Amino acid sequence: MSERKVVRSLMIKPASSACNLNCTYCFYRDEASNRVVACHPPMTMDTARNLLVKILDGADGVHIGFQGGEPSLVGLDWFRRFFALAEEVNTGRVPISWFFQTNGTLLDDEWGEFFRKKRVLVGISADGFPRLHNLFRRTNEGARSSSDVERGIQAMVRQGVDFNILIVVTNEVCDNLDALWDYFLDRGLVYHQYIACMDPLHGDENRFLSPEKYGRFLVALFDKYDYAIRSGRMVSIRLFENWMNELFGVPPEACDMRGICSVQYVSESDGTIYPCDFCCTDEFELGNINRVDIEDIDRRREELRFEERGLPLPEKCRACQYVALCRNGCPRYRDSDNLYRFCESFIYFFSHRFRAMASLAEVIARTR
Repeated sequence: MSERKVVRSLMIKPASSACNLNCTYCFYRDEASNRVVACHPPMTMDTARNLLVKILDGADGVHIGFQGGEPSLVGLDWFRRFFALAEEVNTGRVPISWFFQTNGTLLDDEWGEFFRKKRVLVGISADGFPRLHNLFRRTNEGARSSSDVERGIQAMVRQGVDFNILIVVTNEVCDNLDALWDYFLDRGLVYHQYIACMDPLHGDENRFLSPEKYGRFLVALFDKYDYAIRSGRMVSIRLFENWMNELFGVPPEACDMRGICSVQYVSESDGTIYPCDFCCTDEFELGNINRVDIEDIDRRREELRFEERGLPLPEKCRACQYVALCRNGCPRYRDSDNLYRFCESFIYFFSHRFRAMASLAEVIARTR
């Protein structure tokens, strides 16, 4: 029997928590404000080299992504140097896949050409038509950001970049689904990721998104997705596709649907490693890549029992007929009783659309 392959996932924050937007619901600005050091200087190439050498060592494959804050703030030349460095140190020719999550405001054709040539999958945060988008996504000076995001999106389209639209689901998005859907599809933007808005670390639960609205939103969103697919139109929604894959026994690729936290490495710009993008606070520090090795970081994760922290399942989950699809969600979305905050949202969705989802999964399997 062959040995299990070692595939590592690394998310890098080259600009730390620095950002040119001040989104009201930003989870990372909230996390950073709860650290002793909220924002570090941009990542140096020495730290980048240490990251690459150690993450590639002993790996059979690596997924490397960039996030922030806003990663494009360090400039395109930084990324040109980083990718050249990756080619230099990757002597074992370990396969690397790349992704880049951005607010899109600084992207242009030069960025797009780089992403296309380097085969980088890009995620652009956009919450819909301008009025809706600008409700929460404003600059640090309070100005609207929608026109800058639209320019960035059009540059990616012109350059043939593979990219997804990342929509943060709030009560306002729920109330405007029809217009949001038409806005994106009329522009040919069909790869969507809908992300339930995350509550602050210390604050009111469900401040931005009520479970009742979210459940009804999921039903309405699925109906639009179902109609589009059955009409022969290509649309991709990550959440539904993960669930439908599970119906065929394919494990979900989204870590919040697995029931246990996955092993990943998140690097702040100074080289400090954390176990998850949602847990980049001081108590979850695993070490600094400039001073320790991957083995030391893994030992620290085991000491924290990070992967197991959401287990066991609460009694309510064990008795739920949909537990195999939900698994109590991501621990960062749980309440003080360790229950997924949108449990009732998912129950509402599955009770109304489970059979329709199973039927659509069979249609997709036959046609693709």
